[in-house]
Amino acid sequence: MTNRILSTEPNKSFLLIRIMVGFFFFFGGVLKLSLPELQEPGFERIFGSSFSESLGFVVAIIETICGFMILAGLYTRIAVIPLLITILITVFAGKLPIISEEGFWLMAHISRIDFALFLGGVFLLINGSGYWSVDMKMQKGPES
Repeated sequence: MTNRILSTEPNKSFLLIRIMVGFFFFFGGVLKLSLPELQEPGFERIFGSSFSESLGFVVAIIETICGFMILAGLYTRIAVIPLLITILITVFAGKLPIISEEGFWLMAHISRIDFALFLGGVFLLINGSGYWSVDMKMQKGPES
C-alpha cells in the first residue's frame, strides 16, 4: 500500500504542477489563518455562520499543511484528497448558486481558478509528485 502511495514517475516537470497547487493552498491557508474573512462563502451556506467559523479555521489548517506537503512532495497523493474535497464544497455551495443569480458565464469566470486547481490536484493524485520530491527519495530508499 505504501508503495502505491509513494510511487511516482521520475518526471521533472511534475514540479510545476506541485508548485501551482501547493503554493495556492499553502499561502491561501496562511492568509485565511491571519485574515479569517477571506474564507470562502460556501461553508457558511452549508453549515451556517456559527459552525462555519470553526470549520473555516480547520479548513485553513488543512490547506496550510496539505499545501506544504504538496510543495515538498511528501505523501502528495494523500495530501491532495482533502484539498479536492475542499474545492468541491466551495464550488457546489459557493459558486454554483451564482448561476441562478448572475448566470453561467460569471460563475465560470469566478470558478476558473478552482477548476485549474482541481485538475492539477487530480493530476497529482493520478501521477504522484515527480522527480524532485520527498516521495521519490522515499521510493528509492535510503541507499540513494
